[in-house]
Amino acid sequence: MMARGGATAGDWPGRGSPWEFDPGPARNRGWGRLFSETPNYRGLGVAITGREVFRWHFGPMFYRGRLTDRGVKVLIIGQEGAQDESLASRSFVGGTGARMQHLLAHLGITRSYLFLNTFVYPIFGQYSQGLRALAQDPASPIVRHRHRILDYALARNDVHLVIAVGTAAKESVVTWVRSHGGGCAGDAGDVAGCDAAVLGPRVRLVGVLHPGGAQGGDADPVVVDFRRAARQIEEWADADPGWLAVDPDGERGAAGEYAYRSAPIPFRDLPYAVSWRLGRGATSSNRADEQRGIQLFGAGGHYNGRGDALTYPTTAAGTEEGYAVERGELPYEPSRRPWGDFDRGPPGGFARLLQGGVTGLEWPDFTSSLPGDGSFGLAPLHRGRFDNVKALVWADQESHDDVFCCRALCGDAGQHLQGVLEAMGVARDYLIVRVLPADTMGQTWPKVRRLVDHPQTRALHAELLARLRARNPGLGVVVAVGPQARRLVGGLPTAPLPVVELRAWRRAGARADWRRALERLRGLSYTTDSEPTFVWDGRRRQIPRFDLPYGSVRWRGTSGDRAVRPVQDGDSSPHYLKLFMPRWAWLLGPEPLSASERSAVVELG
Repeated sequence: MMARGGATAGDWPGRGSPWEFDPGPARNRGWGRLFSETPNYRGLGVAITGREVFRWHFGPMFYRGRLTDRGVKVLIIGQEGAQDESLASRSFVGGTGARMQHLLAHLGITRSYLFLNTFVYPIFGQYSQGLRALAQDPASPIVRHRHRILDYALARNDVHLVIAVGTAAKESVVTWVRSHGGGCAGDAGDVAGCDAAVLGPRVRLVGVLHPGGAQGGDADPVVVDFRRAARQIEEWADADPGWLAVDPDGERGAAGEYAYRSAPIPFRDLPYAVSWRLGRGATSSNRADEQRGIQLFGAGGHYNGRGDALTYPTTAAGTEEGYAVERGELPYEPSRRPWGDFDRGPPGGFARLLQGGVTGLEWPDFTSSLPGDGSFGLAPLHRGRFDNVKALVWADQESHDDVFCCRALCGDAGQHLQGVLEAMGVARDYLIVRVLPADTMGQTWPKVRRLVDHPQTRALHAELLARLRARNPGLGVVVAVGPQARRLVGGLPTAPLPVVELRAWRRAGARADWRRALERLRGLSYTTDSEPTFVWDGRRRQIPRFDLPYGSVRWRGTSGDRAVRPVQDGDSSPHYLKLFMPRWAWLLGPEPLSASERSAVVELG
């Protein structure tokens, strides 16, 4: 599988393959429900401290690792996430996560772990005395919610080791132990003095300094502390050989051989089609624009754009047009009701095919024709269903939003296309496929055409079409949006399916052309999933939550294009992308506290 920049899956030792992914919490287990019961962090923070203490803008991140029954031997509890975690919608993805991943690998634990946090939202600054009431007082709704999650982790698994990373996490473990009636000697952050048996007969507790806490770049205290923890765990394992068995593909190293290093995050821990840059083994993004933006930088870029003269042509303010306001939902959180309305990713065979991982059906080397930063990996190629498909849409890339949504056509063009799909009576049972998983925006048509016409491109799409037709007897119509899609579909064996062509959204006259296409669709016979009107008001719709991976906040896939590429040295820079939250959502104040939360604030003093 060849990606932009010539990077292949084999270039990612320790990460597995890009077609491996985390689908999100199972619908028949309690994880998703528990996560959806997140208390009003913003309101509680303001009520207790008098100011905003949480970076709420890009939403919470709940976990990373296994949510399967009996799948967790090691539970890692941290403080909170940062910007890489916000982009990936998973915990411990950046630099600290990479340090912990290497420690787990040293222990031979490659899969049977779960990362959770003291706070599901990032905080401003460092953990301090002002946050302790929210983080540790048993009356705090945040503490109660965290304990329900931690207790559920114990109930569904056979946890043997709990690692607390940083002061907040250590204090949280002490609070947790005491909530079970256990005692803890020493100060509030001393997990070594806690009665771990109240959590389980074979549970052991160990704390480590937070890797992000190295003062002035001096990591020596952190290194020493990690080595101490490795020795302690080795002593426990030697004393009880069956206590912490290594995973089937793991190998435990001797404590004396432990080195304080980083390891990349496996693809199987992250949503399908996540940017390869996230989880690479170090931080890959920075916050900007008063919390409205997060800038993702590639291998050719730098943290905070240091040393590069970058100019963003727009700050993507966006408008609320098309955003679906629903009672009890917050724009900066994932959907709560129903919490299970998210996309779990493609079936295994399709996941591999779309990533070019099937032998003989690899993607061509895009770097021979297109400039780019290969460290971002392949762009997402699909959005929608693989079963019960009634309409199959091939479409050109029209924005950079796909990189952050992990799904195709999530920006302004996709939001407008959503209204057309509804009007044609296929509001859910569609599959949208992007023509090329490479950045073609701003490239000349001859360059792009060569890639569309490449035998490997056509072979992969032909195989995709064949598999979809075999799996979906109700498939009744093909839609081609944009010149790339029209050219590709024209060379695919689509007959006898009717093909309806649409102009690219960015082209002049697209709105009128799409309405004419609806009139053509009116004359066709195909199966629908809703009542067609063939009338479209020309406005945006919100990308449905059931199209996006777990953890996607509700403002994503709304408000027009959210992703912007900067200009560097007079040209579009391939090394940076910035995701902007819409300004209307950024201006929102905290939600009012519930009655129980108001009572808790009174009790917390």
